[in-house]
Amino acid sequence: MATNNILKKMHAGISGRIRTQLNMAGRVAGKRKRGLIVASAVVMVTGTMLTLTSCVGGVMGGKAFNDMPVANQEDSQTFQVTKGNISREISVTGSVDSKNYTTFNLRVSGEVLKAIEAGGAFKEGELLVQIDDSEKQDSLFEIEKNLEISKSSLRLARLSYQSALDSNHIAIQQAQINEQKAAESTENTLKSLQISMESADASVESAERALEEAKQLLEMVEDESTTTEMQLAQYESSVESAEEKVESSELSEKSTQLQQESSYENSLINQSSTYWSNLSSLQSAEKAITQAAENLKQTQIKLELAEKEYENAKEDLGEYKIYAPYDGMVVSTDFTAGGEINEGGSVSIISNDFIIKAMVSESDIVKISIGQESNVTLDAYPDIVLTGNVKKILPIGSEEGNIVYYETTISFKNEADVEILYGMSANIYIIDVMAENVLYVPFQAVYEEEGKSYVDVIIPGKGEEDEEALNVRKTGITTGTSNYYYIEVISGLDEGDTIITSR
Repeated sequence: MATNNILKKMHAGISGRIRTQLNMAGRVAGKRKRGLIVASAVVMVTGTMLTLTSCVGGVMGGKAFNDMPVANQEDSQTFQVTKGNISREISVTGSVDSKNYTTFNLRVSGEVLKAIEAGGAFKEGELLVQIDDSEKQDSLFEIEKNLEISKSSLRLARLSYQSALDSNHIAIQQAQINEQKAAESTENTLKSLQISMESADASVESAERALEEAKQLLEMVEDESTTTEMQLAQYESSVESAEEKVESSELSEKSTQLQQESSYENSLINQSSTYWSNLSSLQSAEKAITQAAENLKQTQIKLELAEKEYENAKEDLGEYKIYAPYDGMVVSTDFTAGGEINEGGSVSIISNDFIIKAMVSESDIVKISIGQESNVTLDAYPDIVLTGNVKKILPIGSEEGNIVYYETTISFKNEADVEILYGMSANIYIIDVMAENVLYVPFQAVYEEEGKSYVDVIIPGKGEEDEEALNVRKTGITTGTSNYYYIEVISGLDEGDTIITSR
């Protein structure tokens, strides 16, 4: 106690110093709560919190700061300079929420065959709610039969359309064959006409030459005096016979011409008939194709309608069962197994993937960014510190009590070995500034003179038993990051130095 008395006298007797305490213990606005220094503990109210993470009263790695070694912890007038982490944090309150919140609204009614009660847990893919769907199953069966009939009708329509195409192809080929035959027949008739006319012309020409020769002989014998009456009569008879033959040849020529022309006309008529017959066949085939195509189109439309009706029926059938999309818990439900439900029942579920949601004031939100680390305590586990990161900041504010707040989401980095439940109250400390492994001293040990910072360092003499050997040296320091309790010393002190503090 002698040393303490000397220190008191020396500390009180330092003259010429204008000492300004940067922060007195009695002025500290924070308070200790659940192992962390909290600047504000009122729900929805935020404030800036400054915490030392490796000294008395703070938290480091989930352990209380009072586990850290300090000099003269029982004697509040001295402090041994040591290293640790100093952090400045933003303190907010919030609650445990779920990353996934889903509400299923059913549009059907009927007997509830199965339902998980509110608070009940489930696994992904598990049946949450099942409504009796027997009538819907019967209806679906009939719709499915109609669908199969429509599919069969479509197959027949396609066959009919293909048959019409084949018939049209055959009609075209047959028309080409008939057209070719008719053309060949006409051409042959024309050739026969030409040959017959040439033969008839040759016969006429031959008869005319014979007549001319007979006439010439008659003229010759008429001029001869030796020609007898009998001879003259014979020559005259030859001329008459030749004339008759010419006349007969001409008549035969005309008859042949008429016959051949008639045959040619008949060939042309036959060719024309073939053309019109072919045209009629082709038109009938095309009409059959058009009808088959229209029938195919209508059948396809009917099938599409049947398929849509079937899909709608299957979709409606899906309304009778709800499967869990993830592991989680039922929050609320309108369904009770064995009961009846009217159209409009709903069930709400959450996943087991928990987050924390907090409302941060506009004065603090500007200090927060995505990815910022944070420490979290839950009211249910006040002595356990969890860690997390800022995951999301909703950029739309909401006003309450003339203060604008922004919803901020914190994701867990570790959940320790604790059971986290939906809705648990949480205290979140978002780290704003962190100085790691730095020298620090109590805030109240630092004083100012002429704008510079100083501390009083104890200089040991011969020994602690010799009161006169204990000296104090005023030492200038450069300070850095600080909080309500401690301040970083950038230069001026060494680890292990002992300084004087004030109560």
